[in-house]
Amino acid sequence: MTFKELINSVNFEDVAPHIVRMYPDMKDSLGWFNLHFDLLRLTEPQYHRGSNADVCHITMKDWEDGTGLHLDAHPMEGDYWEHSLTKEIILAPDVKATKEEIAACCMWHTTFYGFIELEIEDRLHIGEECNQLVSIPDSKYYMKEAERYFYEIRKNGGIIPSIRELPKTKKKELTKKSKVIIWYIWDVKHKCNRSKRKALLRKAFLEKYYERMRNISENIVSFIPDLSRKGNYITIKHLCRLFYSELFYTIHIQSYADEYTDGATYLSNLFSKYDMLPTMDHVLVYIQRGNENKELRDEGVLRPEEIELIETIRRRVCCKGNHPTSDFIIGVKPELGCQTFVNIIGYNADKPITYDINDK
Repeated sequence: MTFKELINSVNFEDVAPHIVRMYPDMKDSLGWFNLHFDLLRLTEPQYHRGSNADVCHITMKDWEDGTGLHLDAHPMEGDYWEHSLTKEIILAPDVKATKEEIAACCMWHTTFYGFIELEIEDRLHIGEECNQLVSIPDSKYYMKEAERYFYEIRKNGGIIPSIRELPKTKKKELTKKSKVIIWYIWDVKHKCNRSKRKALLRKAFLEKYYERMRNISENIVSFIPDLSRKGNYITIKHLCRLFYSELFYTIHIQSYADEYTDGATYLSNLFSKYDMLPTMDHVLVYIQRGNENKELRDEGVLRPEEIELIETIRRRVCCKGNHPTSDFIIGVKPELGCQTFVNIIGYNADKPITYDINDK
């Protein structure tokens, strides 16, 4: 049996309890495992030369932590998922596991670098403003990337705030993070004089500043092509107000619905079932739809399924705060087909970015 055949022979509802039992620290990630499971279901197996192996050995392994033997799948992580699906599953003689347990074990390994392709990209490119795990490049990288996005934003009429214009709470937070960098990561607390420490602190501050500005501006630039689309009311001026937010969080998710399920409905059900989204004051939802829906006569009109999706996201993200708000941007990406993509931006601020519209 190949890994693809194994995935097709089980239901995620039966696999999920084994994920929680075998890997207790993954109990809050079941929504992401569900996405990964559905992604594997829709992925066509494809062999890649030079991959780790053509088979996956299922064995009992001692983790040497005093917890005894554990089910193990090797090698499974580090390969293209489409290649992993081609691997023949070979069980050791002493393995007495169900198909659901084996599937749970294999998926734990295949998600080592991320659950979906978009999430892997975020881990590599988006910093800890988005609560992602990254290896931190130097400040020159962040500055170069940020300036590239700044150019596009200014070209389209946007205004980039200076460091002095940032909220005091945000500057204080960036300063705190900068001290962590120079004291614990760079380990210079006792190795240089005050003047040098001050210079290093500024360098670290600029790194965190440009990291944040790059993250926000990257998202703004991605929205620009759709701002002029009929039905959209968000402007570049509104988006630039995200720079003044006290906290900024973004998450990119694509549906992996089967042929009988609408992509927007798939995501609504996913977010309703699992706690996958952050709790923030306000939310901006960027929805990209494919072009296979023949009922779409007006691209600027939200379908009922998309309205329900935005409302589900609003209830999940804006469940606290005095005056929570939600806004949306509609986009079209033909290659999505019947699937739906959302970029969910949650942010904390005294006012929503569209306060001039909402107050009218």
